[in-house]
Amino acid sequence: MNQNHPPRVRAMLGRIELIKTDLSDVNISVSLDGIVKDLPETTQILSSINSEDKTRLLTALNNAFTKRDLTKVSALYSYIVLFSESDQLEIKRETLQDFQIYIRGHRNEDELNEIFTHPGFSTLINTLDNKDLTDLQYRLFARYHLDDKTNIGRKIAGIQKNLPLNEEQKATVIQYLAEIKAEKQKNDLTENKRSNKALIWTLVGVALLVIRIILRLSRD
Repeated sequence: MNQNHPPRVRAMLGRIELIKTDLSDVNISVSLDGIVKDLPETTQILSSINSEDKTRLLTALNNAFTKRDLTKVSALYSYIVLFSESDQLEIKRETLQDFQIYIRGHRNEDELNEIFTHPGFSTLINTLDNKDLTDLQYRLFARYHLDDKTNIGRKIAGIQKNLPLNEEQKATVIQYLAEIKAEKQKNDLTENKRSNKALIWTLVGVALLVIRIILRLSRD
């Protein structure tokens, strides 16, 4: 590698080169944006991509799903840019299938909440941009959260509204968030009234105590 490249470029080239060796420690995405795409080192790697590299990537993706590490899955999936269009279609198809199996295999509410709030979740859903996958995860979100306005539901809904939902789904999520906000404002108002009432009674109590003291002192 040319040591004259800027540090950021050298770091990106180093990550790209892993496609030829070992992807087990990948946790940051790669990109061919900027000057990286036209560098001789990049051109050499792209020209040498073969079926073994594709198998290496698919295996790493499957292992990351098995370990429930969506951050790694998201980072690994970025390596798709190094492959031909036909290979990209296969990698996307395999990743979609793995993701659907992954989500279906975690129907427990707590496990799904963990998935939905994972840092790599929204990135991967948006990157794959697949209607069936988006509908699947939305149906599971709706099943567990639309009828139950909780803090975790609010957090997940905030993530949902930025996913590639259809207009009806997005409107439902936005309405859900609006209802939670309205309920919070109502609760805050009630709490403020309760606090103000308690403060008034406290001040009255203090005032009565002061009056008693003054009256006692005046008798003395």
